[in-house]
Amino acid sequence: MMFRFHAVVFLITILIFPPGIRITDAEELSLLTLSEAVGISLEHNRELRAVRFDRMAAATAKNEALSPLFPQLSFKTDASKIKSDKYSFDMPAAAPGQPDFGQFFDFDQIGFTGPQYQTKIQMGQLIFDHSVLGNIRLSNLRDEAAHWQEIGQEQAVVFSTVAAYLDILQAQELLGVQNQRLKLADKQLQTAETNFAVGLRIRTDVLRAKLTRSSALRDVVSAEIQLEKAQAALNRILGIPLEARHEFEGGALAAYDPPDELIDEFKNYERYFEVANEKHPSIKVAHILVKQSEESVGIARGEFMPKVSAGASWGWNDSGNPDFKAEEWAVQAAIEIPIFEGGRKVAKVRRTKEQLDAEKMRFEDTVRAVQNLVEQSALALQEEQRNLEIAIEAEQVAQENYDRFSNLYEEGLADSLDLTQALTELVVAQTSVVTTRYGYLLVFTQMLQALGIIPTDEAVYASLEWLDLMRQMQEKGKTE
Repeated sequence: MMFRFHAVVFLITILIFPPGIRITDAEELSLLTLSEAVGISLEHNRELRAVRFDRMAAATAKNEALSPLFPQLSFKTDASKIKSDKYSFDMPAAAPGQPDFGQFFDFDQIGFTGPQYQTKIQMGQLIFDHSVLGNIRLSNLRDEAAHWQEIGQEQAVVFSTVAAYLDILQAQELLGVQNQRLKLADKQLQTAETNFAVGLRIRTDVLRAKLTRSSALRDVVSAEIQLEKAQAALNRILGIPLEARHEFEGGALAAYDPPDELIDEFKNYERYFEVANEKHPSIKVAHILVKQSEESVGIARGEFMPKVSAGASWGWNDSGNPDFKAEEWAVQAAIEIPIFEGGRKVAKVRRTKEQLDAEKMRFEDTVRAVQNLVEQSALALQEEQRNLEIAIEAEQVAQENYDRFSNLYEEGLADSLDLTQALTELVVAQTSVVTTRYGYLLVFTQMLQALGIIPTDEAVYASLEWLDLMRQMQEKGKTE
């Protein structure tokens, strides 16, 4: 009796919640727009937060480099006790009526031996040190480099977020294509079974329809897994738990068609090199690193120059008991001229010059790499735009062809192989449209990053405004 009860419960559960349907709290699947995703990544991405801490450290380092130029004020107190055989000897006693000269040789009172107490306020001022001035300029360059590194990391995070979001939209649409294929395969199987039951079809048609449905079901499972992977990848970029799930809406992106005039613009991609040279953070950082190396050479050469400083102190210097009566003050000026340090300074100059040559080579390589990325992106955009036009036309033809064979098959005038082939061609055409459209959007985003103009303002991604940047740049160039 207990076995029957459990069997009934299991059967009811299967009927209410069929396999493949996951029970999810509706509150968990909140809508996550592209604009919101960009905003979350800019706030919570761990790599970006680390770079921002580096930027704050670089700004603090500027104050550290400036500090030697300000007066250095300190308070010093020192207590010591000196005993030396050098100041220890026997003095014969004075004869009666003669003066006692031993009192003039009390070294404890003079301050040569015995307890010593010094309490002073000291002030020092650096007047000239070429190395300090060079370090100040170097800290400013490092702060500027940190600023561009932060911009570059923000752009990289935005690009990764947009790319991951596009992957999710693509996976959703591909899942929709496979679900449509499964639905059409079910319809084909139902038609084959109906026609077989009335004697219009043979058993082979039913078996072929079942194989078609099995293939479609397998591809649906694969598409679901790809969607799960894409969501986990986006969560990692956003800095949220990997198991978190949201709803995603393609909106206008799902039907975006690039303007026809852009394909001619991308043919003249050489003129975008200047934009990349002015805007790309990697080029900016590489150029600043060259300046830093030049400043390092100047600092190394500056070590051959003299250092000038001045100082003063005021306080008490007591011997014996500290009664704060022996007031003492001092003023000093110092000039330090280096002569020879075993060749260290000469070696440092040579080393910094070699580092400068290396940074110049890296700068040139960075410029070439960015220009190559611009060129490759422009060529890929031309290819994707042409392929999208071809894919859209092919989808229309494939849809018309499938509708034709579907009607003929229902009327018994077409073979199941023809219908299966038409369905396969339709799925391939629809898949090509989806992958090509999102491939174009991804390469377009890559082009914006290569030019260093990808927006880092989340509000821009609330619409298709960011996809209009190239056309706006084109119009601005014509007016100028």
